[in-house]
Formats: sequence, C-alpha cells, structure tokens
Amino acid sequence: MSIRALAKLDIVDIQNFSLAPNDPSWSKGALEDVLNGMRQGTYLAHVRVDDITGRIMGYVVASYLFEQADVQNIIVSQADRGQGVGRALLQVLTKDLACHGVENIFLEVRPSNQAAVSLYQSAGFVLMQKRRGYYPLVSGLREDAWVFSLKCL
Repeated sequence: MSIRALAKLDIVDIQNFSLAPNDPSWSKGALEDVLNGMRQGTYLAHVRVDDITGRIMGYVVASYLFEQADVQNIIVSQADRGQGVGRALLQVLTKDLACHGVENIFLEVRPSNQAAVSLYQSAGFVLMQKRRGYYPLVSGLREDAWVFSLKCL
C-alpha cells in the first residue's frame, strides 16, 4: 500500500466516501477546490492506495496557513477500517505539515466517533475544547464537537 498526493482522477472514487449516514461526502466542487488549494500552497491532501488493485482505501485533507493547520477530513472506506489506513494517512500528513512550517494542527470530531477519538489521542492530539451542539443530527438534535490539537515540534 502506498500514500500519494490527491489527484484529479481520485475525485470520482472518493466522492462516495463518508463517515456515517448523517455525514455527507464531499462534493466534486469541494474536492476540486482542495486540488486548487494544493497548487496554491494552502492545502495538503493524500490518498492511500492498494498497490495491487489501485483502489483508494482512504484520504486525508488539511488546510494550512503559516504555522497553523486544520485537518478538514480523514476518511477510510468502510471495507478498509481497522487496518491502520487512517493512522498511516495521519502520520504522513503531520510530517508533511511540519515540513511546511506548521507548528500546531487542529481538528474536530464527534465524541461518538470513538475510533477517531482513539486514533487522535494515540497520535498525540490533546483535547482542548468542547463545542456544544456543533454537529446537526438526522433526528434534528445536535451533537457536540471535540476540538483536538497537536504541536509539531
């Protein structure tokens, strides 16, 4: 398995990736904006690919400006969860962001997404804030967001 930069041809494949039924996948336009941001030096995005089949297993997107970055999305296909794909993507992303001069990385996650929370904590991210009622739910209720940060030293 290899990790490489997001390419235009990847958009069709990853458009159908989503975390949960109430989390919409990113639109083609949003992903094209990421590609433009990569060219302008404001985004990093990577995909993990199965070298045998060429199938994309997951992707990660982060925006950055000067010393701060925000992980926008990290999604692993349903079939590939629990195999270290997300961890590998996060490791490559944090190293690349540090190489671009980023000192602090931020991300937010639903507390109900325990797999992601565990991943971020094991990678050294620290819970720094809770945002009450941040995410809308299908039921009409809202779920909190937990904001994590990581110092890149």
